[in-house]
Amino acid sequence: MASFWSSLSNPPIQPNSGASRYYALIDAAQVARFSRTINSKTSSTLGRVALFGEAVAPDRYDATPHLFEIVRPNDYAAFVRQLSKIEAIHGAITCLVSPLELPELATRLKRRLDAKLPDDVDCVNRFFDGRIAPHLHASLNDQQRAAFFSVAEQWVVVGNDFQWQALACHFTDDDPFSGPLIFNAKQETYLINRCYPYALIEHFERTDPELLDTVEPNQRYRFFQKAIEAAESYKIEGSSDITLFCTMSLTRGAEFHEKPPWQGKLQAVRAGTATLQQVLKSFHD
Repeated sequence: MASFWSSLSNPPIQPNSGASRYYALIDAAQVARFSRTINSKTSSTLGRVALFGEAVAPDRYDATPHLFEIVRPNDYAAFVRQLSKIEAIHGAITCLVSPLELPELATRLKRRLDAKLPDDVDCVNRFFDGRIAPHLHASLNDQQRAAFFSVAEQWVVVGNDFQWQALACHFTDDDPFSGPLIFNAKQETYLINRCYPYALIEHFERTDPELLDTVEPNQRYRFFQKAIEAAESYKIEGSSDITLFCTMSLTRGAEFHEKPPWQGKLQAVRAGTATLQQVLKSFHD
């Protein structure tokens, strides 16, 4: 992961009139030993606010998002350099440009932490995770999107291909957002489906990192997304069966299911006359 951060260019922050301020939103949960490895007292840092509150236990300090104000766009490189020296997931940093001063921006971002799922289920809205933010952006309707992302003039994250990705946003002086952010069933399903590849990546990072290493890091999201789509085309459902199908994709090749004799065997799964486990067992009998 360090080589990825080392090769990342400066974020594509556009010039502004001079009235705007520059911020780095760091998700500490994605940074190894955040409090020891990210220096908040560099000359390029003007201030910092922990979004979940400053009075947090030490073990939670490294699990909350932190909003840093920096002096100039080039100072984002200082954070990238620090991330390149440690273990950090690519969703760890979000670059924001906003006319708001640090306390007000932090207040508005905190307001966006609360979300409500269908059936009146409360949850934390993880917009500060750069892996989730693009899918959140895509899931919202036009009115929700305009209101939610109105805190910034520019909002940039690192995409699943490990390249900078800008999310469309338009700043408004008065905050049109009033929480919580309410998701309907369709939006919830969209977010679950789009974030599922990341859950699989984390699973293989824990259980079989050597197998995961057969896929280039910047291609993993797309690899698992295609594997999930292939599994679902054979009506393979449930996390254990989809994980098994992904394991087969890693060990036998991403297109294994299109080749004989797998294709014929998997047709039985699609027809409901066999399970994926039974198909796999038939090759070992």
